[in-house]
Amino acid sequence: MNESKQNETIGRVVFKNEPKLSEHEVDQVFNDRRVSLLPQVRNFISAHDRFKGKEVTVTFSSKGVSSLVSIIETPDERLVLKVPLRIMFSEGEGQFLKVWERAGVRVPHVIEEGTMGEHSYVLMEYIDAEILSEKYDNEQLVEKGIITEMGRILRVMHTPEAEGYGRVVEGKAEYPKFEDWLESDDIKDRIEYAKKHKFLGDKLELLLPATFKALTDQAAKDNKSSYCHDDFGASNIFATDPITIFDPNTRFNNRYIDLGRTVAITVSTGKYDKVVGQLIKGYFEEEAYNHKALLASVLLNSCMKFPYWDKTKKFKRIKNVQDYLLKNADLI
Repeated sequence: MNESKQNETIGRVVFKNEPKLSEHEVDQVFNDRRVSLLPQVRNFISAHDRFKGKEVTVTFSSKGVSSLVSIIETPDERLVLKVPLRIMFSEGEGQFLKVWERAGVRVPHVIEEGTMGEHSYVLMEYIDAEILSEKYDNEQLVEKGIITEMGRILRVMHTPEAEGYGRVVEGKAEYPKFEDWLESDDIKDRIEYAKKHKFLGDKLELLLPATFKALTDQAAKDNKSSYCHDDFGASNIFATDPITIFDPNTRFNNRYIDLGRTVAITVSTGKYDKVVGQLIKGYFEEEAYNHKALLASVLLNSCMKFPYWDKTKKFKRIKNVQDYLLKNADLI
């Protein structure tokens, strides 16, 4: 599709724009899949009973790199069709959203989920609201108590018990035990990348055995797996009342892993004063928590993020996380 074909009508379906492509070479495969999915999206809408006999317009969201997100509008309603661009390990979003909705968390209501060729998809409710990170800066989020609320909600999201650890494979967890996930090739490869590119330095690299032990001990103590968002933050939350959680990177895991990932991503922005403290306060409230396990999770999650940040030239994020970890290294 090119500019001259915008607003092209195919049957009763009108495409209002083109999908936004990533400028980074590491995302080229996703760009190719995004373009190749357009005929399948057209055919899905044209053949779907919900849209038959209706004028339908489709607007592709400019947000997100790893999914093709279509906003479908008819005279009666607006819906979102989300198609992950990964072929492997791309399922689970509908499953997780349903679990969190039953737990009392506000999420987009799932209408249906299925497969579109090799890809999974979710058809869900459209939320007509701004994204938190676009409506408020970090200072406002703290002042309004939203960061504390986010912590409380993440705790609720971790309440339903799951089985196993890692990515979703045919509705189930990739690994039966936490140790199996922690020793997986994916984690080993990312840590080796961090070592090779000297993102850890001598001090942080020496902390890796203690990091693994702290996390393994905490997982044994909790003795349960949770439905984890794996990308929880203000950029994946709508500014509704109550706030609406969306766009999970679905993982089964220990709760400290999920919370630590949010802390790592927050710290990487360099604007985390008060935010991290309020998030932790909201999550644990009056409960004592394991400082060592949480910092260990931040270190591990930083290693998981380093390769992508490096390949997309987000070097400042890497530096911010390095500084934070070195500042707190003695607590691991």
